[in-house]
Amino acid sequence: MKAIQAALKKYLDIFAGQEMYFMNDNRNLALFQKIPANTSADDIQTKLSAINDEDLRSNYLMTDMLTHILELDIDPRLKAGDLSVVEDIATIAAQGKSFHLLHFASLYCNLHRPEIYPVYSEQHLALYKKYIVENNLPLDPERLDTYAVFSKVLNDFLRRLELSGKMNYLHIRKFGWLYMESVLKESGN
Repeated sequence: MKAIQAALKKYLDIFAGQEMYFMNDNRNLALFQKIPANTSADDIQTKLSAINDEDLRSNYLMTDMLTHILELDIDPRLKAGDLSVVEDIATIAAQGKSFHLLHFASLYCNLHRPEIYPVYSEQHLALYKKYIVENNLPLDPERLDTYAVFSKVLNDFLRRLELSGKMNYLHIRKFGWLYMESVLKESGN
């Protein structure tokens, strides 16, 4: 763990000066703070447009997702920090198909509460699977495609690396995207 912590420190110092990667995220966070409620179709449409999710666009799901979020009445659950709301948003049936849009749903919730909702990413699932096994976590590594397992393993990983509370989950996502491959390579993992 010491090798990975040394590599992390190096890249965290570099990351601290990378504000350019957060311009769009900061605008979206400000937008979601300005219109936190999910009870108006116009407000949800504005948020969906700001996120501009590839899966929603390519599958023509913007209108379906808007209706889905309206029907779920998610505001009390977001306020309570209920992680199960992510799976409920992610699971949508539209156009005769079923979709599981975990990245989108976790990002949507994250932009409401970046300190509560991790952003799901498939980028390092192999690392998390290995981490579950090596640390004998009571989690099924084959269920990393569920938000409950993903968020538990990520939180355990952050706690063991002493990163909990140092960044919100939006920053953690961006750090992983920018530097995690280098951290793993330099630490011999």
